[in-house]
Amino acid sequence: LVDAAANYNVIVTGTCPVALTSADASLILTTAPIITTQPSDQTLCLGTTATFSVTATGSNLAYQWRIGTVNLVDGGNISGTTTAALTVNPTTLVDAAANYNVIVTGTCPVDLSSVDANLSLIPIPNVEVSSDSMVCFGDDLQLNAGLIENANYSWTGPNDFVSNFQNPTIQDAGFVQSGQYQLIVAVQNCSTEVYFLDITVLECDSVDFFIPEGFSPNNDGVNDVFFIRGIDAFPENDFIIYNRWGDRLFDQHSYSNTWDGTSNFGVTIGSELLPVGTYFYILHLNNVSSDIFKGAIYLSR
Repeated sequence: LVDAAANYNVIVTGTCPVALTSADASLILTTAPIITTQPSDQTLCLGTTATFSVTATGSNLAYQWRIGTVNLVDGGNISGTTTAALTVNPTTLVDAAANYNVIVTGTCPVDLSSVDANLSLIPIPNVEVSSDSMVCFGDDLQLNAGLIENANYSWTGPNDFVSNFQNPTIQDAGFVQSGQYQLIVAVQNCSTEVYFLDITVLECDSVDFFIPEGFSPNNDGVNDVFFIRGIDAFPENDFIIYNRWGDRLFDQHSYSNTWDGTSNFGVTIGSELLPVGTYFYILHLNNVSSDIFKGAIYLSR
């Protein structure tokens, strides 16, 4: 590098006493690319951002990121394919690979390939959460969550309720246990969204009121309709059913235990029976002293 200069010249002499100086000439040196920091493996939660980076020295560097020997191009969730940092945002299952690498080129005819880097993605768990939305005073309040292998459960709720059990039980529930319960489930530090359950503790001696967790409309004469015990005491109620994506499927004012697992709202009206699965309800009793009840219903056939 110390040989680089802009004024190399030569003095030419001969028999005649004349000395000639040439024009100046430049010597410009370029350096071949060298990778000083390799891309590293990453283990991330599905849907988060992955960034692979490389550090290199050399003249007029250019980059091309690849998976194996296939060149990546910018578009969709991928950007920075011809820069020193590749970004995948958000990550999807198809982005998981063990051989992310980058080719580094420069002015000198040397192409360098980085080491392979692995992208491992941990799926966010999907958990079924349920409980009776109404519990009689003095009865046990049971919270239920689906089993996820190697998961950590974190329940919180009214009256400073905290539990790390999958299915915690509050014995002899009192009125202070009424309110909203929340659950977060984590697997390898990848957490679910927050699940919510609204539960009311009632004085059941006044109204025999109960919302079941499911029913089986299969025309066998047993549990063929969704039967809410005591609903006739609240004739101005509004009962709404949604699927897990928030689409309204059933909507009835003054519900009187007639829902048989079909839709009366939206594009599926009268077309077919709703499939087996978990649905969600909102029940407005429209009574000054009553809360709004929300919960999950499992429909089986």
